[in-house]
Amino acid sequence: MKRSGIYWLCSSIEEVHQRRASILDDIGYQVYFFENLEALIKEICVKRAKILILGDEWPSDVAIKHIQTFANIPDIIGARLLLSNSRNDYELMRAASMEGFRDIIPTDLEDSEWLQRFEFATSGMESILDIHSDLKKFEEKIEINIPARVVWIGPQTLWIESKTIAAVGDTIAIRGAFAERFGLNEINAVVIERQKSHLSYRFSEALVVNWAKDVMARAEPTAIKETIEYLGRVDLGLRPKIFLAIQSPALRTTILRYADRRKYEVHTALQKNSLVYEPRFFTPDLIFIEEQMTNGEGHHAFLEMVRYLPEHATIVTIGSRYEGTDIKGSTGNRRMRSLRHIPTNLAELIERDYLAAFHLKKPEAQSNRLAFLPHDHALSYALVSAEAKLQSADYLQFEISSTSRINTYSLLKVQGSKLSTILGGPAYLKVVASCDPDDAVLEPPYRFKAHLCNLVEPVRAALSKTPRVKAAKA
Repeated sequence: MKRSGIYWLCSSIEEVHQRRASILDDIGYQVYFFENLEALIKEICVKRAKILILGDEWPSDVAIKHIQTFANIPDIIGARLLLSNSRNDYELMRAASMEGFRDIIPTDLEDSEWLQRFEFATSGMESILDIHSDLKKFEEKIEINIPARVVWIGPQTLWIESKTIAAVGDTIAIRGAFAERFGLNEINAVVIERQKSHLSYRFSEALVVNWAKDVMARAEPTAIKETIEYLGRVDLGLRPKIFLAIQSPALRTTILRYADRRKYEVHTALQKNSLVYEPRFFTPDLIFIEEQMTNGEGHHAFLEMVRYLPEHATIVTIGSRYEGTDIKGSTGNRRMRSLRHIPTNLAELIERDYLAAFHLKKPEAQSNRLAFLPHDHALSYALVSAEAKLQSADYLQFEISSTSRINTYSLLKVQGSKLSTILGGPAYLKVVASCDPDDAVLEPPYRFKAHLCNLVEPVRAALSKTPRVKAAKA
């Protein structure tokens, strides 16, 4: 039986790492430890990892750079990213949540609790995570903040990706650098569209929201004018999306050499089964795929993938003996090209031929021009804020009611005066159970349950001493 690989980056391999690797080994995983980021990245180019764990043992600035590198490696777009928390570095936890990490798992958990948390975060099966009962009352008004990323900003609307659950017509409060440019604490934006395609970040859904109505009513005209001008200066323009369904590490590396990431957004298929579902969400303009993955056992998956491609997309098969032919077959009217080998003029072919249909699309009128943000720009980071109430808790699990629906698997930043005093800062929570969008709960408050991310021994001790929050018995 083939074992699933886990790549674990830490500054030094300690007893706790070895013990947990042994636990994972017992359930079919093979853990590979790395103490050097460059060595890990080199290995990823050869063997694709489905799960990556980052330790927090480095200085904060170094670890944050590791987080950003993890989140932007083309070969692991679909991988589960986890942060191991041993010291409650709040900036580090913030960075992990903003970059779409799947979970922040406390090192200071019992092995059985740690394993449950790991399996929940990596498999996506709610039933494997035990839910605590008999929690103690802990009533406090709190503010929850859901990480989000802004892809583009237009004169009236913006595209924001997040695990936020909102319906068309809802108003959401967006905080971050964009609101601050107008001198506002938050922007009350109205949802006008929900999207699950053309996604750029590690979140499950996108919202198109109207930001201008609220800003025009409350911000200074000078700030509005300056911000619009600034957006024009940082705009990258709409970058074509390229998807690589390439199993050969050498071939993948060669193609990436010609696909300048400053000009294109590039994703790669993690596994064979990623061939179908990843393009559905990424919606590429150009696909490179090994010819062997389009026929035989892979033919059905290939046809499924094609169904979700935009009509202007070009499909380039690699390894075909019929190089240069324009094969349509059962792919409808989509443009197809074939290459036997990677030519030295591939960059020119991409720009002048493979993306020709993309470049012919009608450009946005100047009055409706969208500003596409660099992925590392401050304006691309945001939080969706909502009022909530912490109702009960134990040393690990919280029960919360909120004015907004919260998606299961969300990572949240939670602030409240009593809670912050106990924890020494904001709480970071992993949502483990929430209302289904289609369930019978039609009106707020919506209840959900979450497990604590920043649980280290001082926090555990503080929670156990709090009159309203008592540690659960072992």
